[in-house]
Amino acid sequence: MTIDFSTIRQPLSPVEPGSVASMIASRSNDYRLPTASQAQLSVVVPIRNRAFVITHVLDALAASEGVELEVIVVDDASDDDGAFRAAAHSSRPTVIRLTEAVGSSVARNVGTVLASAPTVVYVDGDMILPPLTLHELAVRAADDLILLGFRQHVPAAALAAGPLMPTSIDLDQDPRVSTVFPSGVLPFSGTVLDSPQRCRLLDETDELRGLGHGRWVGDWSLPRTVITALVAMPREAVLDVGGFHPGFHGLWGAEDAYVGAKLVAAGCKVVPVRSAVGLHVDPPETQPENGRKQNSLPRTVAFYRSLLAQPMPVGGSTWLRAHVQAQLDQATVIRGDRALTRTTS
Repeated sequence: MTIDFSTIRQPLSPVEPGSVASMIASRSNDYRLPTASQAQLSVVVPIRNRAFVITHVLDALAASEGVELEVIVVDDASDDDGAFRAAAHSSRPTVIRLTEAVGSSVARNVGTVLASAPTVVYVDGDMILPPLTLHELAVRAADDLILLGFRQHVPAAALAAGPLMPTSIDLDQDPRVSTVFPSGVLPFSGTVLDSPQRCRLLDETDELRGLGHGRWVGDWSLPRTVITALVAMPREAVLDVGGFHPGFHGLWGAEDAYVGAKLVAAGCKVVPVRSAVGLHVDPPETQPENGRKQNSLPRTVAFYRSLLAQPMPVGGSTWLRAHVQAQLDQATVIRGDRALTRTTS
């Protein structure tokens, strides 16, 4: 059964005036694509125990076509040698190794502050991008657009067969393109389904244009479509709203939705880019990792909802820069020219 587009609904419960949720409810998603493209991107790659794949990730980024890149890898105090493998890569990325595991939100914040391009592309440390993926984002980048890339999955064992490049794209592997909601209560929206229902979100919302004003389709809202496995965001806008919330450390699945919520509340539009697709390499420990994620979901949802009920953060850029500097004061930072600018204290 497919969800009828006519079932798109307004927020399930009243929202507090002045809250992030109320600001989202006032925003449409009737976006316009730019006529001029950007040639420069900053790519921020947060990693935590991704030594098994980070060299492949950087190989793919180095092979990108039609765009100028700076690459910033932020290692969240991994237990493996992923940061050192990244630092040894021939593309000479900037590599920051944090002294304590503080979560992917903080790692992305560090990369955002250090970035120099007007658009930051967040790429997970296990995402391998075809050569034209970043170009597809760059030609659409603008200071008020969040550009969504998509992903399909491959097992880690596939790395042994050689470079990973898709011979065909299966967008249906991405739940924002096609998903089946189970019967019962959906965790984020609270929608109750009597039976499983299939949702083809992009098709049913005119490429997300119909998902503005705080609406929900099943368990999808506009901010929840923002997934940092592969997404481009305007750097200044991310700084202005205070970046990624560090309180999601130890939780799962909403730190990206919350930064998306703040950006939408601030006036950004969300644009799906179907031609921007990456290969997500599932780590060898996928099943235990997925179990931990599911166990944290109720706490994640509760924290996310509590943040949406609060006012928009004030002084986000000032706080974010101080927050990042505190991390950098203790981090090991290796520039692209191999210069060690700070050492771990």
